[in-house]
Amino acid sequence: MTVFEQVKSAIDMRTVAEGYGLEISRGGMALCPFHNERTPSAKIYPDALHCFGCGTHVDVIGFTQKMFELDKPIDAVKKLNDDYALHIEIGKAPTAEKVSEYQKRVREKRAYEEWEKSAWRTLNDYLWRMREWREFAPASPNEECDERFVYSLHHLDYAEYLCFEFINCNKAGRLSMKNIVAEIADFQKK
Repeated sequence: MTVFEQVKSAIDMRTVAEGYGLEISRGGMALCPFHNERTPSAKIYPDALHCFGCGTHVDVIGFTQKMFELDKPIDAVKKLNDDYALHIEIGKAPTAEKVSEYQKRVREKRAYEEWEKSAWRTLNDYLWRMREWREFAPASPNEECDERFVYSLHHLDYAEYLCFEFINCNKAGRLSMKNIVAEIADFQKK
């Protein structure tokens, strides 16, 4: 695996673009840093940036090279390696141990990202279920309460709190919620 491939698989475009100052919307759009514009025309994909305004299409290395006006792609690789602590040895062929370590880090990173997406979906679905269950409120004071309504009364604030915390905490904070997310996932299967 070349150093270019190592960098591309170690870090995604959104992380680099945000790290170098682009403000990216939830839909993945941003103002293109390579031409003047007032409305976002650059789409950020996991592996590239494409600007529909000026036609620029670059990966993380090309983005860094163009953003910082670097002469060679290897200079961009070095900058990314330094800025994001990728621990890629440049100029030396990596040992089997280093390749194994690197592949392990990439696998762990991908596993965490998959868990993070799944955990967010679980928490968000739970929150929406609690909100939907409010519709089972009794129509009159004499009507018996539906147990889903009662459950939502007790858990809606908690669901909102969990979503808020998940959004606003760091990786360690999210990982500390792993058991809670698993319990909610089990509850939702019922």
